[in-house]
Amino acid sequence: MTDKAQCIGWFRRLFALLALLLIAALFSATTKAAVRPESVASYSAAPDSATDAKSEFAQGLFLDMKGDYWGAIDSFRKVMAERPAEAAVSYSISKSYVRLAVLDSARVYGEAAVKLDPSNKHYLRYLAGIAHEMRDYDRAAELLGQDSLLEPERSEISYLQGIEYLAANKPEQALEAFQKAVRVDPYNQAALSQVLSLEIGLKRYPEAIETVRQLLKLGGDEVNLGIMLAELYTKGGQEELAIQTLRELGESDRDTIAYRIALFDHYIRAGRKDDFHRDLRVFLDAKLLQPEQLRDFARLYISRSGKDSLFVAPALELLDELIARSPRDSELFMLKGMYFMVRNRQPEGIELLAKAVQLDSRNTTAWEYLITARFESGDKRKAFELLAQAKRKLPGERLRWGAIEGYLLLNSHAPKRAAAVLETVVRTKQKHPDKQLLIEANNNLAMAFDQLGKKKQCRDANARVLELDPHNTLAMNNLAYMLAEEGIRLRQALRFAMNAVMLEPDNGVYLDTLGWVHYKLGNNELARQTLEKAVATGLEEADVYRHLGEVYRKLGYEVKAKEMLEKAKSVKKR
Repeated sequence: MTDKAQCIGWFRRLFALLALLLIAALFSATTKAAVRPESVASYSAAPDSATDAKSEFAQGLFLDMKGDYWGAIDSFRKVMAERPAEAAVSYSISKSYVRLAVLDSARVYGEAAVKLDPSNKHYLRYLAGIAHEMRDYDRAAELLGQDSLLEPERSEISYLQGIEYLAANKPEQALEAFQKAVRVDPYNQAALSQVLSLEIGLKRYPEAIETVRQLLKLGGDEVNLGIMLAELYTKGGQEELAIQTLRELGESDRDTIAYRIALFDHYIRAGRKDDFHRDLRVFLDAKLLQPEQLRDFARLYISRSGKDSLFVAPALELLDELIARSPRDSELFMLKGMYFMVRNRQPEGIELLAKAVQLDSRNTTAWEYLITARFESGDKRKAFELLAQAKRKLPGERLRWGAIEGYLLLNSHAPKRAAAVLETVVRTKQKHPDKQLLIEANNNLAMAFDQLGKKKQCRDANARVLELDPHNTLAMNNLAYMLAEEGIRLRQALRFAMNAVMLEPDNGVYLDTLGWVHYKLGNNELARQTLEKAVATGLEEADVYRHLGEVYRKLGYEVKAKEMLEKAKSVKKR
C-alpha cells in the first residue's frame, strides 16, 4: 500500500470514529435530558439489547438530521418495540412527525412522552405548543399549568397559560393565570396589562383601579393610565373622584392636552354643560396651547360631531370661543365653515369659507373647500369663477387647481375634458407632489375613462392609485369589477375584491363585486352567499339585484331569480 493510500485510509477511519462519537454524544444528550434514571438502569440490565437499541436510536437521530423523517420514524419505532417505556423515543418520533407537518400523529406520540415522563418540563411545553397549533387551547393551558407547578418561579409559564385560556374564551381562568404571573413577578407589566384588561371586561372596577395604580408605580404610560383611572372611577360610580383626578393630572402636566379632552368628554357624556363651558373658558384663557394645537382640538370635535350627536353643540361652542379670541384667524373660520358643511348647513358654511379666504387669500385649503362647497350646493358657474380666482392668486398650486378642475368637469358631465386636465396632473414631473392629491386625481381620472369606455386607461389609473396607496379599497374594488366584467385575469380580480371586503366587510358595493367575481369563476354557491350579504346591507342598486338574480338562475332557483331581476328593473343602475 502506498503512503498516499495509507494516509487516505487513516483519514477514513478517523472520520468514522468522529461520526460514531458525535452520534453517541447526541444520544447521550437526548437521553440525559429526556430519559428517566430508571430507563438508563434498564439498558444496563440487558446490555446486548440496550446496545442494539442505542445504535438504532442513533441511526434515527442521524436520519432525522439528514431530513429523512420517515426513515427516522422507522428507526425510532424499532427502538420502541424493544424499549416501550422510554419517553425519549416517543418524543423523538413526535418531533419527526412535526417536521412532516403531521400534527395528529405528532400529538399522539407527544402525549405518550408526557404520560411516560410527566415531570419533564420540556415535554410539557412541547406538547402544549402542538395543542395550540391544533387549536386545543384548553389542553395547552392544562399542560402549561402542569409545567408552572414544576417551575413555580417562572412567571412566563403562567403568562402563556393565561394566553391559552384567553384563546379558549375562558376569561376567569385567564385572569387567575395572569394574576399568578404577577405574584411571581410583580414587575411583569405585560401580565399586569392583561390583568387590567380582564378586570375591566369582567367589571371588577375596584380591582382594576388597584391594577392601574400598580402599573403607574412601574412607570407605565402615565397619560393613558391616568385617563383610564378616571374612567374606572366613573364606572364605579365615583364621578367626582374621576373629575378630581383629571383636573389634578391636567394641572400637574399642562403640556398634555389629553387630560383636558378626557375631562371635557366626561362633562359632555354626563350632560354637564355648565361645567364644560366653565372649564373650557378657563383652559383657553390659560393659553397653554399653540394655535395649531387648538386647531387640532377643533378638528377633533368637528369630526366627532359628524359621528356623535352629543358633540354637535360642544364643537360649535369650542369654535366660537376660539374665534372670539382670534377673530383674524383664517383657519378657524375655515374649520367653522367645515363644521356647518358637515351639518348640512351649506349657506352658513359657504359664508364662513368665503370669510376664511378673505382673511387669508393664500389659504389654499379654504379655497378648495369653498370651490367644492359652491359646486355641491348647485352653483357650478360660481365654482368655476372661484377656481379661476384661485389660479390667479396662487399660481404655484397648479397641480391642486388642475385636480379640482378635473373633479368639477367630471361631475359636470364632461368626462373628455376632465380626462385631459387630470392627465396633466397625474403625469407631473414635480419632484415631491402631494401624494393624496395624486390619489384623488387618479381616482377621478379612472372614473372619467370609465365613462368614456376606455377600459385599459381606466385600469391603468386604478393601478396607479394602488401603487400610491396599496390599501385603497375603492381602487381595489373598481379594478376587480372591471376585470370581472371583461372576464380577464379573474384570479387577480378575486384577490383585489377579497382584500377590499377584508378592509371594509360591511360595504355592500364591495360585497357585490366579490360575489360577481365568484360567479365569473364558477363559484356559484360562494357567489350566492356573498351577494345575499350585499343585499342584506341595504344596498339598493340595480346591479346587485341583477347579479344575485343571475346566480339564482345558475343554481336553478328560478322563482328567486325572477324576483331579483324584477327588483333590478325597479331601481336606478349604479
